[in-house]
Amino acid sequence: MLALAGYAARAVERSRYLDERVSVARQLQEAMLTDLPAVEGLETAVLYRPAARQDMVGGDWYDVYPLPGPDGACGWSVTVGDITGHDMAAATVMGQVRIMLRQADHDHPGRPPHHALGALEAACRHIGIPASGTLVHAHLTPRAGGHWHLAWTNAGHPPPVLARADRTDETLWAHDILLHPSLPAVPRTTHTVLLPPGSTLLLYTDGLVEHRDGDLCEAIAETARLLAAADPRAPLDGLLRHLVDTVSPPHADDDTVLLAVRTAPRP
Repeated sequence: MLALAGYAARAVERSRYLDERVSVARQLQEAMLTDLPAVEGLETAVLYRPAARQDMVGGDWYDVYPLPGPDGACGWSVTVGDITGHDMAAATVMGQVRIMLRQADHDHPGRPPHHALGALEAACRHIGIPASGTLVHAHLTPRAGGHWHLAWTNAGHPPPVLARADRTDETLWAHDILLHPSLPAVPRTTHTVLLPPGSTLLLYTDGLVEHRDGDLCEAIAETARLLAAADPRAPLDGLLRHLVDTVSPPHADDDTVLLAVRTAPRP
């Protein structure tokens, strides 16, 4: 009887320990999911949906911040990423990677997105941070006539989707290999496209499009169709809820982040 009570006490203690670890990891993750800044000429919105399982903590994250320039801010950085794992370690690495990528952008003003990503990877190798996962890191800079120049680098992440005001859509498939400490250091690439007024850019994590018994490419295509069919004047918050409710299953196995950026329409 005493032995049984001892086993029960240890089981309860173990359960409390695990609950505390999950709670701390969730708090760390939520601390990284900050409010989006106001951006002149752009409308932004984000949606974060945790996995259905309460004991899972993902490394999904997003970030939006001003880029440095010779006379102050010259554009904006927009990032969505997913660090491998569903535990305290993933949440910790996610926080480190997010902050280090910000630092890389600010240490190398005027350089393309792949330069900051390469600096991040070099720092992780040198310091010994086991950063593994995927991300899209983009720079948005204003151009004449209400256009915005989008430059992005993709480390093995689901492709961003672009919808224009004329209801056409484009999936930005170009990408390089994912982040992983065991992979060799290879040159990263930056790709560019011009966003006309009234365009909507969507970045997201795999929780939106990767489903059990589902087709990844079809889910991405459905996302693009829905984005292009949406009213370009409707609030982005509602659009993101519609996307996640339509494309993603109701009880997802993974966290999901959606980040949308819309350029101001023509007057």
